[in-house]
Amino acid sequence: MWLRELGGEFDQPVSPTELLAETPDFIWPGFMLPDSLPLVGNRYGDWLCLRVGADDTISEVIHWYHGGGDWMPWGKSLAEAIAFDSLRSRLPGRWQYYANIAAQFDRQEGPGTIPGWAAEHLPCPVGQWLLDPSGDSNEIPGLAELLIQHDVATTAVHGECALAALDSLLRQRLEPWVARELGIQWDQDAVRWLFDNELLPPSVCERLAKEFDCECGDLCGQDWEAARVHAAAVAARRSDLGWANDLLGWTAERAKDPKAAITAYRQALLCSSFADQSIRFRTHWFREAEGKFAAARLQDLSAHWDANLRDDPYLRLFLESKEQGLRSRVTNHWMRLGEQAASDGRWADSYDAYYRAGWDMGCDDLHVYEELLQKLANAATRSGQRSRAELAKTHLACLGNRMR
Repeated sequence: MWLRELGGEFDQPVSPTELLAETPDFIWPGFMLPDSLPLVGNRYGDWLCLRVGADDTISEVIHWYHGGGDWMPWGKSLAEAIAFDSLRSRLPGRWQYYANIAAQFDRQEGPGTIPGWAAEHLPCPVGQWLLDPSGDSNEIPGLAELLIQHDVATTAVHGECALAALDSLLRQRLEPWVARELGIQWDQDAVRWLFDNELLPPSVCERLAKEFDCECGDLCGQDWEAARVHAAAVAARRSDLGWANDLLGWTAERAKDPKAAITAYRQALLCSSFADQSIRFRTHWFREAEGKFAAARLQDLSAHWDANLRDDPYLRLFLESKEQGLRSRVTNHWMRLGEQAASDGRWADSYDAYYRAGWDMGCDDLHVYEELLQKLANAATRSGQRSRAELAKTHLACLGNRMR
């Protein structure tokens, strides 16, 4: 693969020589996950990174976004991630980026390309679509079902299908500049309406329909049941992606089922804010002080809390009003749990807690990552996670270079 250059958006593979450097320039310590290693970049700072599991094997490949450190799983292997990169524009719905696209990319497919390399390592029914040199970008009927059937980039595909189900003319047309012209508060109101079109007041709908020269009924066309199905499929596979349980919680609220909503939001609350895709799913209409969408929704459902939830020490971090910022409270919470696990000799638990200390909501001070990476390397070594230990040490060395 390293000798091939043409591909999709991600067509800048790192060479083996660069990978073997003591402090690779392409590692963003403190911003990238400490169990990840960048392998293929695009042309404006984003990366496909492999992640290493506790058993020293590759657990998955993620898309890491440089403009904030958000990440999304794109497959169990690099071949799956490359396939998703090449085929995502041919899935149902439009491709929705975190931000405006910084550059346009000519997608190249065929035997001599990076997607051609991926095709050699994937089931033939999937690989054949990566060997087509025509450059056709039309939607492929049944592609999502095909990828899911062969378990290729399944989580990423479910995510795109959920986004497509929630897309609407309102989401496509209502932008910040339009809101400003119409005197609409973007963060407080517009984003909430984009998240769930049924929250749009009729009077505002009429104004927007006039602005966009369409019928009011044409603006809103979300399929929340389809989104729920895809979110449930992801939540059944893994518990660390907040967006899936955020959607499950909201669909439960729509169904007037507060208990089910609370169950979903409690799981979402424990997920990293870097993996909630709040910009794409439009769940970022909560107040900044509330920290996470799930925390904000749980507070609104407080009348239905049981004693166990009321006493939850992690949830209390989001309810307390102190001079210390929320991110610092969350970091210190996980640091304490990491120290306790280390003192008990539970080194794997210690590693997990230190990981959350830095990459649950992030740290206000970059210097904190120096201490965390040292602790992660030690905990990984003591728990027999050799590859994770080496990665943490590499990230630490890169951080040292950046801070000099």
